[in-house]
Amino acid sequence: MFRALVLLLIVLIISMIVCVSIVNKKLIKNRSHVVHLINMAIFTAACYTVFILVPFGYDTLATFMSGLYFLSTDWLVIYLMFFVAAYTHIQPPSKLPRRIIGILAGVDSISFLINTFTHHMFKLEAGSSDQTGISYWNIQLQPPHTVHRILVYSIVLYSLCILIYRLIKSPVMFKNKYSSILFQTLAVVGLNVFCSVKNAKFDYSVILYASLAISICYFALYALPKKVLEKICSTIVEDSVIGMFAYDNDGKCVGVNEMAKDLFAGDEEIEVIAERYLADWFKEHKDSSLNVIGEERTVIKNGEKKYIYVTYQKYLDEKGRRLGCCFQFEDRTEVVMNFKEEKYRATHDMLTGLLNREAFEIEVKKILAKAEEPYCMVCSNIQDFKMINELYGSDAGDKLLMTQADMIRSKEEEGSVSARIYADKFCTLMPRRSFNEKMFTENMSKLLDLGEESPFKPHFYLGVYDITDVSEPVWTMYDKAILAINTIRGNYGKYIAYYKEELLERILEEREVLGGFDRALAEGQFHMFLQPQIANNGTIVGAEALVRWIHPEKGLVNPGVFIPTLEKAGLIHKLDLYMWECAAKKLEEWKTQGKEDLSISVNISTKDFFYLDIPKTFSKLAQKYDFDIDKLKLEITESALIENVLAIMKTLDELHTLGYDIEIDDFGSGYSSLGMLKDINADILKIDMIFLQETKNIMRSNTILKNVISMSKELGMPIIMEGVETKEQVDFLMNAGCDMFQGYYFAKPMNVENFEQAYC
Repeated sequence: MFRALVLLLIVLIISMIVCVSIVNKKLIKNRSHVVHLINMAIFTAACYTVFILVPFGYDTLATFMSGLYFLSTDWLVIYLMFFVAAYTHIQPPSKLPRRIIGILAGVDSISFLINTFTHHMFKLEAGSSDQTGISYWNIQLQPPHTVHRILVYSIVLYSLCILIYRLIKSPVMFKNKYSSILFQTLAVVGLNVFCSVKNAKFDYSVILYASLAISICYFALYALPKKVLEKICSTIVEDSVIGMFAYDNDGKCVGVNEMAKDLFAGDEEIEVIAERYLADWFKEHKDSSLNVIGEERTVIKNGEKKYIYVTYQKYLDEKGRRLGCCFQFEDRTEVVMNFKEEKYRATHDMLTGLLNREAFEIEVKKILAKAEEPYCMVCSNIQDFKMINELYGSDAGDKLLMTQADMIRSKEEEGSVSARIYADKFCTLMPRRSFNEKMFTENMSKLLDLGEESPFKPHFYLGVYDITDVSEPVWTMYDKAILAINTIRGNYGKYIAYYKEELLERILEEREVLGGFDRALAEGQFHMFLQPQIANNGTIVGAEALVRWIHPEKGLVNPGVFIPTLEKAGLIHKLDLYMWECAAKKLEEWKTQGKEDLSISVNISTKDFFYLDIPKTFSKLAQKYDFDIDKLKLEITESALIENVLAIMKTLDELHTLGYDIEIDDFGSGYSSLGMLKDINADILKIDMIFLQETKNIMRSNTILKNVISMSKELGMPIIMEGVETKEQVDFLMNAGCDMFQGYYFAKPMNVENFEQAYC
């Protein structure tokens, strides 16, 4: 019996070596797992065979070989687990469990090697059977050996659970490929446990290790349900005009027809090409759960591009479980070529050859849906492009656009897409790393050089939007890049502007202002605030009327937002009319209360001169309300005075005729201050706070301020100093001869009620 066991082990070892040789010559799925498993089974069987052949008297050698046998069982069940996971396509969620098992097996292996000298895992005693007379090594297991058993049985149990799960979930046709391995593994475990419990002289489970490895080799190479093969291969029609690849459930090619061979045949075997095609397909369609997928593709055959329609189809059993799959390839080259030009015309701008607006939107969405790095949207615009057509003709304009398109196309990298949106508006989506500001600037400068003899030099702008949300609408991205351009439009010293979120926030604020303005005006949400104006003797002489918008829900709205917005929209005159009437009404009220010594200064905006007949408006106010006209001061900014001097001078003369005093506001903030004073007939000069701000040349600022005050006195114009915030400033201005002060040192703007309580 002993000799039969040894002979059987040797035969099995030789059989496994043959299996490894066969597997290594085959291109099969999971080949590495099969090879590793069989090699480890060979090593395990060899170790045990050598161990039982070691004669008495060679205790150390026997202990060493027995230790090798035990540690090899660790790695045998580990490689079995790896094979089962790959074979059933059930992988652990991370590599951590594998690493932990590997570390434990490594520690266990070292422990068995050390056992040769320490005997802490097991001991060997020479024994013989009284009945048969067979000599054998009796293995006396020590307590630490229990850890080895727990590790081995735990790994085997995990592998069995995977096989049982796959056996339950798989179609009936595939159950035998899992059940056979499952039952053989159970047999190995059962026999191993039996030998351990009965304290058998030999571990007969080694025989089943080898048979299990050979069985696994067979199923990896040849096992496939006959019904599946019949069903799949029945789809391969040799004379079909549609090419076909058919695969089993493991992705192995089981059939290719002549049409498919004609399309894909190359230097490699057609089955290898087919299996690689399936692998590439799965990489591109990782998340697809569809049973049928169709899409257009191209194939290069003999240097010629062929257009094919590929249909991927799963084969399912009666319960909807996957049996295999196939590809169908329909050659549509002729159909595609017939419609190619029509499709091109539908998706491209015919002048430049770039994508048109609609196609660009589609391509951008496709690129961003798969984007794995930051992208940006770059838009270009030529300043006064219409003038190029007018000066040089439409042919010159078209040539410029085509040259620009060629330049954009030449710089386009993989992952980029460009389009002509309309007129001279071009747009490119590109990876952020590809955007080179210097390159764009240089190329566009060359592009816009129409020749040295040309008196007209166009200017271009680039707007750049760094995309933060790839799901954002494409035209929102485009608009943001254009918004960036709008921030530098008209500035010939700049070429490139970058979008910032503040731009959109500002636009939203402006829209909100414009949307709620009329209602706010009708509901009286705008309030007149007054900031006191103090004479140099400490008495109050009046106040400047400042508008404040107190929203019923949002509270105080920043004047720095709504005033510029209303000016830009041409609505500021409505607000000014409202404020003028508030001031006139309050002056009438003060007059009836005997407070006739206080004045109110109101602002006249630059746009008011375009929308209103100002003298007529103030004349009607004087008729409507009973107030002293000289107590309603009219403030006009210096910037307004220099825009249309003759027309404004006429308006001011008419206001003087009506009896109104004119104040020049923000004097010194512009560039024509002194020249303007000689022509404008004004009564009061309000000096801009810029002269009081900190500067490196404080002495020069003070000298200018003193001389302005002195000059104004010679002109007979009282001075109001704006922006006074400290006592030191008050003392300096008093010494310089300033007449009146206005600023936070005395008081901030306040509502009318608080003003009257404090100063009336």
